[in-house]
Amino acid sequence: MTIEQFLADIKSGRTKKVILDTDAFNEIDDQYAIAYCYLADSIDLQAVYAAPFHNDKSDGFEDGMVKSYDEIKKVLAMLDPDYTTPVFEGSRTTIEVSGGPVDSPAARHLIDFVKNSDEVVYVLAIGAITNIASALMMDPSIKDNMVVIWLGGNQIDSDNLGEFNLVQDFTAGQILLNSGVPLLLCPAWFIVCVLTTNIELTRDLMGHNTVCDYLAGISEQTWKDAGSNPGWVRTIWDIAAPAILDNPDCAQMEIIPAPIFTDQRVYAFDSTRHKMLYLKSINREKVFDATWKILKAHKDK
Repeated sequence: MTIEQFLADIKSGRTKKVILDTDAFNEIDDQYAIAYCYLADSIDLQAVYAAPFHNDKSDGFEDGMVKSYDEIKKVLAMLDPDYTTPVFEGSRTTIEVSGGPVDSPAARHLIDFVKNSDEVVYVLAIGAITNIASALMMDPSIKDNMVVIWLGGNQIDSDNLGEFNLVQDFTAGQILLNSGVPLLLCPAWFIVCVLTTNIELTRDLMGHNTVCDYLAGISEQTWKDAGSNPGWVRTIWDIAAPAILDNPDCAQMEIIPAPIFTDQRVYAFDSTRHKMLYLKSINREKVFDATWKILKAHKDK
């Protein structure tokens, strides 16, 4: 798929085969994205992968991945006690630490699934890109039948690449941008950061179904932990990825030469490099309207 075909396919509105790669225990926004992917009619969710992360919510990358694996299954069970969507453990370390691809059930599944798919596979990556980059290193041919939408890095004209998903495994980010896989890069600052919620908006989910109660509950707890400030806002970054597929008119995208994540951790540019898609802006109101509509319409079994 050329980058022009990729852009046209995103905008087509057809139902797409999707794999979600998520560090689900790291924040409260991944849980919203899991529910969106599972419930949206335009997304045919084929599998969910647990991505590694390491911060104050984990004892290390492996612990972060395992906690994310458990959280994914917890959210899916709320959506459907009889869910059949496969969930795979991902990398137990990073490419940056290991010095090479990190073999995992997620990476192996991605290779097998993409190679055997009769249509292009959309990979929505909303955490460190370790699982996806490892699979691309293990079998570069899969780039011919997959595309990646990744929330990673910051705005293209920024001199700051200290974004969480990227710095968790900077080497994996470099590999992704150099791989030639069709890619839509969704920068955190100052693009996706507009997707802010507040306590009133999250409380609006309460009482509609089990997963809405859970999402409202973890948001309320986060608000309380932050001091119960009436002016509290929280960015629900990760709903950007499914929203772009489900409601492509919420996003303004452009085709650009793939930038380079340099070893000095700044952007570099070369106009002769392969092309990729870049998210220029995203409409907050359209994204939240679509997300809340899908979440609230769900009926518990």
